[in-house]
Amino acid sequence: MVIAAAALVITGQLYLALPLLAPIAADTGASTATVSWTVTAFGAAYALGFLVFKPLVPRIGHRRLIAVGLAATALFAAVTALMPTAETVIAARVLQGCAAATFAPTAIGYLTRTIPAHRRAHAFTALTSAFLASAVVAQVAAQFIADRWGWSAAFLASAVVTAGVAVLARVVLVPDRRDGATPLAEAYRGLLRAALLPRLLPFFLIALTLLFGFVGVYAAVRPTNPLGVAGDAGALLTLRATGLPAILLAPLAMPLLARLAPLHRLVVSTAAAALFIGAAAASVPAVGSVGLFTLLLAGFVFASAVALPAAMQATTAAAGAEHLAGANAMYGFWLYIGSSAAAPAVAGAVGLGFTGLGAVFAAVLLAGSAAALGAALLARRAG
Repeated sequence: MVIAAAALVITGQLYLALPLLAPIAADTGASTATVSWTVTAFGAAYALGFLVFKPLVPRIGHRRLIAVGLAATALFAAVTALMPTAETVIAARVLQGCAAATFAPTAIGYLTRTIPAHRRAHAFTALTSAFLASAVVAQVAAQFIADRWGWSAAFLASAVVTAGVAVLARVVLVPDRRDGATPLAEAYRGLLRAALLPRLLPFFLIALTLLFGFVGVYAAVRPTNPLGVAGDAGALLTLRATGLPAILLAPLAMPLLARLAPLHRLVVSTAAAALFIGAAAASVPAVGSVGLFTLLLAGFVFASAVALPAAMQATTAAAGAEHLAGANAMYGFWLYIGSSAAAPAVAGAVGLGFTGLGAVFAAVLLAGSAAALGAALLARRAG
């Protein structure tokens, strides 16, 4: 599916930079803390794009916005590869994040408009799985390429692949039917109303914690070097790659997990993610086993892969039809604000080591689980 392929390459741009922070720092002469802003620059621009582009989708058209956004993302990936300093790399990543932000709010609307209702669940599962799989695929590909040909080659390769998907999107996707019925000012006011709706505030807090923990864990591996894995390219590649089976397992387990309501599933999965990363952090000094550490990280990835779609479903259910568009945009905004804050947080607290940072991420995820539990209790009282 072209939409799934687009999700893989677009969201992968966020994670692509994580294995490249040290090589970029070495090549440009900047500190790793400075270079970590390449992740933040992309993530923050991507988050803001949810608020900017969501109301514009009906006016520009789904296919047009997806294809143009992919092409612009590819262009700025190539521009990033050519930048000589950390500051210009960061600037290019801001532009790339703005371009990539056209995709997510547009893709959801495209699938809703073009996929029959009885097949829509499978389509959204494929989209969510691609979003999650991009975290592993992009990091593994970036490290593999950078270890052989340098960090610029990783961005150039991503530009070529993304440009190819842009062409496919333009050729394969269903032609646009633009609709400007809702006044633009009213569409933006809908975002503001959703942002201030009391029953949605816990879900925005949850969104803030999910990718902060997920991106932060992967950002912390290289600078803290737990159990020496960062010093061994093969071990580091394996550590990152083992997340993919965990992500692919999550949709297969969904028939069993679906017995829990989305909000209850969110409470359990975020708590499980916190426990897994807490256990992984504690195992570094206590056990010293790379195998156990890798297994616990895979458990963390699986729990995160369950939590993310559950959070989206629970937010949608809480929003209701009237606030659905605004709630989805605000959810995406807070989700990627969390992701953009992770790398600088790691760079600023790297002295804590992986054990200390893991404890921080576990605490943040437990706060998200507590917010989900509070939302569940409020929903029960209201019902």
